[in-house]
Amino acid sequence: MSANDQIADVYDLSHACRMELPKPKEADLDHAFAEAFEAERDFREWFLRGGRFARLANEAKLLVEEQKQARSDQVNRWWRWWWCTMPDGTQRETDLFFVFEALSKRFAIHIENKPSHGKLSIEQAADYRPRAVFMANDDRWLNYSDFETVLIAPTAFIRDNKGPVEQFDRVVTYESISRFVTLFGQDIDEEGWPAT
Repeated sequence: MSANDQIADVYDLSHACRMELPKPKEADLDHAFAEAFEAERDFREWFLRGGRFARLANEAKLLVEEQKQARSDQVNRWWRWWWCTMPDGTQRETDLFFVFEALSKRFAIHIENKPSHGKLSIEQAADYRPRAVFMANDDRWLNYSDFETVLIAPTAFIRDNKGPVEQFDRVVTYESISRFVTLFGQDIDEEGWPAT
């Protein structure tokens, strides 16, 4: 067997293995993200360095205990599905909600997670910023004074949903997150699969 045949066999095997991995559910991705975000300082700092709070990345303290105390229900975890009712009566939730404190300032990260099979309407995306503004400076949401809205999704999803994507302050790809949270690598389509 030639070296090229061996390489082709290895490619075919790795391709087949990737194809057999089930796509994770959005809730599983949320959970894996939040667990890593809480436990891995390197992940948190990397994530913050990519956005508007980059200068606070090293000092920022994630307010896990405060968020736990602020939750009135026992169904949702401290980071998941923070709902609010807007002045017009509409209700929406933030998939992943994290509040930080640094230099006597509180700021929040509002994250929408969209796996490859997800749907994101322009209305859903456009609701993130007004909701973050509404929730700011309110004790129910830990009295943060600044925020960032972030979409996390596979590169292919981002490419195919330009209008809704533009509603967020920034976008972080599953491909980049998969360096820290390997489960995100299982939801990347063939064309976006990270190089090994």
